[in-house]
Amino acid sequence: MIVVHLLGHSHIDAVWLWTRDETLKVCVETFSKVLDLMDRYQGLTFCQSTAQYYEWMEKNRPDLFERIKTKVKEGRWEIVGGSWVEFDCNLPSGESLVRHMLYGKKYFKEKFGVDVKIAWLPDSFGYCWTLPQILAKSGVKYFLTQKLRWNDATVFPYNVFWWQSPDGSRVLSHQTLGSYSESLENWDETERQLLTLRLRHGITDLLILFGYGDHGGGLSEQHVERAFKWIKDYSSGDRVVKFSTATEFFKKLDDYAKSLNVPTVNDELYLQFHRGTYTTQAETKKWNRRVEALVENAEKLAVIAEDYGLAYPKEELREAWKKILFYHFHDAICGSSIKEVYEEARRDYEDLAKNLSGVMGAALEAISRNVDTRGEGTSLLVFNTQSWTRSGIASLDISQLKADKPLTVVDQNGKPVSSQVVDIDGEKRLIFVAESIPPMGFKEYRIVEGKTEQHSQTKTSVAETQDKIRLENEFLAAEVDRHSGLLVSLLHKPTGWQVLKEGEQAAVHIFEDKPASARKALDGGYEAVLFDAWEVYIFDQPDGVKFFKLDKPLSVDVVERGPVRVVVSSRYKFSQEGRPETEVIVRTILYSAVPVLYLEIDMDWRAAHKLAKLSIPTSVESEFVCYEIPYGHIYRRSPYSKNATLSERGKHEVPGQRWADLTSEERGLGLSVLNDCKYGFDATPNEVRVTLIRSPSYPPKWPTSGIERWLMGGEPTDQGKHVATIGLYPHRGDWREAKTVRMAIEFNNPLIAKLEKTHAGPLPKTYSFISLEGDEAILTALKQIESGRDIILRLYEPHGRKATTTIKTPPNVKEAYETDLLEQPIKPLPLENGSLKISFAPNEIKTILLRR
Repeated sequence: MIVVHLLGHSHIDAVWLWTRDETLKVCVETFSKVLDLMDRYQGLTFCQSTAQYYEWMEKNRPDLFERIKTKVKEGRWEIVGGSWVEFDCNLPSGESLVRHMLYGKKYFKEKFGVDVKIAWLPDSFGYCWTLPQILAKSGVKYFLTQKLRWNDATVFPYNVFWWQSPDGSRVLSHQTLGSYSESLENWDETERQLLTLRLRHGITDLLILFGYGDHGGGLSEQHVERAFKWIKDYSSGDRVVKFSTATEFFKKLDDYAKSLNVPTVNDELYLQFHRGTYTTQAETKKWNRRVEALVENAEKLAVIAEDYGLAYPKEELREAWKKILFYHFHDAICGSSIKEVYEEARRDYEDLAKNLSGVMGAALEAISRNVDTRGEGTSLLVFNTQSWTRSGIASLDISQLKADKPLTVVDQNGKPVSSQVVDIDGEKRLIFVAESIPPMGFKEYRIVEGKTEQHSQTKTSVAETQDKIRLENEFLAAEVDRHSGLLVSLLHKPTGWQVLKEGEQAAVHIFEDKPASARKALDGGYEAVLFDAWEVYIFDQPDGVKFFKLDKPLSVDVVERGPVRVVVSSRYKFSQEGRPETEVIVRTILYSAVPVLYLEIDMDWRAAHKLAKLSIPTSVESEFVCYEIPYGHIYRRSPYSKNATLSERGKHEVPGQRWADLTSEERGLGLSVLNDCKYGFDATPNEVRVTLIRSPSYPPKWPTSGIERWLMGGEPTDQGKHVATIGLYPHRGDWREAKTVRMAIEFNNPLIAKLEKTHAGPLPKTYSFISLEGDEAILTALKQIESGRDIILRLYEPHGRKATTTIKTPPNVKEAYETDLLEQPIKPLPLENGSLKISFAPNEIKTILLRR
């Protein structure tokens, strides 16, 4: 039996060529029109995703909200997606993807009594490999997209498939044969889709999503009349055309999967299109990275502070998360919206940072008040929000301190610790080396005025010759060429390995990135040239790849010579005809006791249709580079390898998160490249390149006046000040042995230093509230449960190996359970003497509930 399932649908962009307020109006207009049509046409079905839109209706149009509830109860209005918005799947953190499902599914369950089973991401720009696990552990069984039709190098070969994560979790998935907004004008196209589906998979059920998106009003009378005509004209003895739901369609796919050999895709779903979205709107991406770290740290500290008299700010944190999640909508975080969207986003991010910093500050105050801080001088508490003991650089704002004499930092034995006063963005800060800060805890240092004795000696130094500047600590020796200002040598002292390829340098390359007619989507025929904000064009130029290497500095200077850090500043200018000059400052920074070389790239970017990459050529080779993805990692073969397949060659720009690693298994040496705000990369077998910035034109505002508007070349994006920090971390062995995951987390989550008044208190001068022992699972989230006061912990196994970890829990915990990602208990866990032993499968995410 052939069954054609007709389902009304309106894909509404949360922001795009309009701002959030306009989207609210679109939702009101669309939902009103669809509800009116449903009242007039019995049997008509419609589906809509995105919890945010329903919450808007609840708050702004309760009349429409109640009408929607009625249609949901009738089974005609289907809620799909389960997430807060239709999110991008490459740029948000793993914990952010979890929160999309947690807050979205919780909202739909509470307000509509619906447990959504279908992930609905028809328009996102690629899908990370770990997503099936996040979906499956959120109670989602199915996944729908249509975007892989837009590939520009190879045809995605499946329409029905199991999509599997590295841990083995899987969801039954559907890549639609048509778009998410069919017109129902061409039955011949439907016959073609039925034939394709039958030949590829032996399946005779077809889902057709019809209607308008965005400002189109969802459904029109013409849509509905055509649907009824199809039902009448094309239903026959062996074929049924009917109104249906996505749930009904996927249940039929479930039945097929019991008897047919449904293929399994055990990989990311990489979109061979829109590769520029990993980089466009660099400021928004940096803010996202910052507030994701802030909200996780705020939750952790707030949970701890609750035991010391501070009420847990649950609603404030939940609202902060919802605002963060809103900007994960694919046209927002990916950089493909109009300028006004990013102006509004900046204001929201600034408010988020202020509010979350306030939550952290209040929590730190509550904890610090309970520490015994008696002793000479001023108490200086250093907090570690991660689940392992760590050492590193602590930084304290001392601009408000009124000290008449030099300040000395001393440890708990009164021994001086190396410190240095530096100027960061006009702020006077004291930096020092903090050692062995306990997990999820703190350690006290003290500040005394005057030199009590000679500072401890460090192995950090800087030496200058006529041609080179050499920076050195106990781990690394780096050389900057005076004539080019570039890093020309990086020695890994424990192994004697010269990291950089001989005769080459780590340098910023600025590429020509003008839209060019060279590619188009294979299914649908969309020209890449139409998608300036979305696409990378450096390989599309008719005369070949063109770039300008920044190697003629205006100045090269040693600007800091302290015991804690040494800094070389190389200053460049880049000129483009018809544009103001771009200034680039590269600061090469080496800290005491830290095995990472920092490259701080400070740009006043004024270029248009240019793209900048930091190139790091290495003296080792590997076909594969490993990248962090949300709650996991992925190895990708270099597209320039002689063994690369056609689809691998299509991955000439790829997404990653806080680190990428190129390791030679043969030599047992590797380089991890860390970053604090970047998401776009590419690699050759001996080079990692981090995409720093690109400046396409903003897309035109709604409504556009035709295709010409898209090609006019309007105002360039990403103008002004941008600062990114890249860390070069050479290591012995692979990234697992080097603890790269921990290093990258520390790179993005500095130690927190706080001055505290002198007082007695029940807490000692060094204390850990929660700690992990054993294999290296990562504790990412510590929060209060959504309903109640119990504690939720989220951990994941990052290395792709079985692991066992023991959690030392707070003293007031009486019971423990493993839960799903929605915080629903699955099974009790044995708690013995305040310890909890947890076993992980490779790449597994686990959620633990601690009952107080």
